[in-house]
Order: sequence, then structure tokens, then C-alpha cells
Amino acid sequence: MNKTKLGYSHGFNWTDEATAMLVEMRQEGYTSRQISTEMSRRFNRDIGICTVENKMGRLKLPPAVERNPDIKIYEPKSLPDGDYMISCDYHAPFYSEKWVNKLLSVADYCGVKKHIIVGDLFDCDWAKKYPSTDGEKRPGLDGEAAITDPLIKALLDAFDDTLLVFGNHETRPARNIATVHFRHIAGYLGLDKTKEKFSFTEYDQLEIGTKWLLVHPKSYSQISGAVAVRLAEKYHRHILNAHGHFSAVRWDRSGAYQCVDLGGMFDQRKIAYSTLITTTHPTWNPGFGLIMDGYFHHFHSGTDFKCWQK
Repeated sequence: MNKTKLGYSHGFNWTDEATAMLVEMRQEGYTSRQISTEMSRRFNRDIGICTVENKMGRLKLPPAVERNPDIKIYEPKSLPDGDYMISCDYHAPFYSEKWVNKLLSVADYCGVKKHIIVGDLFDCDWAKKYPSTDGEKRPGLDGEAAITDPLIKALLDAFDDTLLVFGNHETRPARNIATVHFRHIAGYLGLDKTKEKFSFTEYDQLEIGTKWLLVHPKSYSQISGAVAVRLAEKYHRHILNAHGHFSAVRWDRSGAYQCVDLGGMFDQRKIAYSTLITTTHPTWNPGFGLIMDGYFHHFHSGTDFKCWQK
């Protein structure tokens, strides 16, 4: 006799955890088939649809409104714990060859083959609405693709996997050119999605395991580490923050969460609006990071890189 039809699913034990998951998914509008699939994955067992429906009957769960499959559910990408080089804010073609080479050197020394770019790999200067600050002709889409090509090749050679999290500059095409999104021009810029070594997510955040949250937020503060601290208090994760172009390590008020401003791989001398205009904004700080064996290591202008080379 087929035990699945009797609701036992080959001896599956309805623990408190499994029961709570069933009830929660039902309340969220998942179908019996979706609950069966997800619970089979979670508990690594063959939990059939009949098993799920029989349990709901025994619990006397009321009828529920099911989710409309045509409405998208947004779920940011996550990666498992592991060793990763972490960089951000290249603003290619205005990247720093010096800091890219430092990143590649540390990755080689540590034997790390996975790489995460937390936004703004490309400047997408060609897609912005306003003219250049200095009045000079900018590289344009052709120029950005050509000048950035050596960088992309170096990353593909150095890493087995590179994942690009979207930054505000990757969204420039969508904001400023009707119906054109970054994915439409990604291949033209060297990110051929057929290449197994390079991928991207259109979210501005990425979770690693259950402890780390990498973000390229819209929020900005002139106080180094301030945004990362506020995000840690909101998301209850160690925060590795991009976008601000600052380099800092702080802790949240509880002392439980590490709050990091990663820095960036830009060359400030190549970016007109940050060098030709006088403001009270803090000076930008280059830098990148490394998660290895569960610990975060920060590399910045104060790092003794002789300790991280062969």
C-alpha cells in the first residue's frame, strides 16, 4: 500500500517545526503542491501532496486564499557561507588599476576564487541626464566598453565566479533611457550572461549565509559607517556597505553587528565631479574586503599589503 496516500509520507514525523512551517505557508497562501515541494526540500524527504492535505485536515485549518501566481514575489539572492573577495564602486572606466591589482594579489595569496562586486562596477556615464562637469567629451558607451575590457578579462581570469550586485549606476540606463535596462547592454559591456564565470542580480543587496548582508543602498551619509550602523540595526546582520566611497569599521549600539564601509575600487582623480568641485564632503577612501573562514578582513590605504603577498 502507498504510505504517501495515507498521509505518512514514508514515515515522515510531523515535528513542531514542520507543523509550524505548514501552518505558516498555508496562511501565506501557498498551494498544497507548493507546500509539498518546499517542505520536501527543507526536510530532505518525499512529502507528498496527500500528506500535506491530510495534516491540514487533522489540524482543522480553515479555507485560505491562495496566492495569485501572476503577482511576482521579490526574494533577494543569497549565497551559502564560504570564502569570498568583496569589492565595490569601480565606476569603470574610472577604476583604479592599483587597487584592482591589490585585490587580485590578495585573492591569489589566499586562494579565493569567488568574487562579489557590491554595485557600481560600471559608471554608465553615457546614460546620465546631465553634461559632464568639465565640459569635455566623455567616453560614451563604446568608450566604456573598450576601456573596461581589460578589467573584465582580469576578473574572469582570476575568479571562477563573480557576481555583480546592482548599484545605483547600473540602474542609470533604466532611469534615464526609456525601456532600456542594464541587462540589455550587459553583454555589450563584456558581461556576456552565457559565460559561466560572471552573473548579476538586479537587487541592491545580497545575503551570505545568515550573518552577512552586502548592500548598495540609496541611503547616504557624510559620516563614515553611519549608514552601515543603521542598516545593521534594521536587518540584524553584519553589514558590508558600498555606495558611500568611504572606508570604515564600526559596531552597532548592541555591539553584536559589524558595520563596514567597504571603500571602493575607483580612482578619484579620474572622476570630474569629485575633484573639480569644492565641498565639505569627506575625501573618498579606496578599499575592499575578504570573508574567509567566517571572518571579515578589510583592506584599505592603511593596510600593510606585504603581509598578504607571496
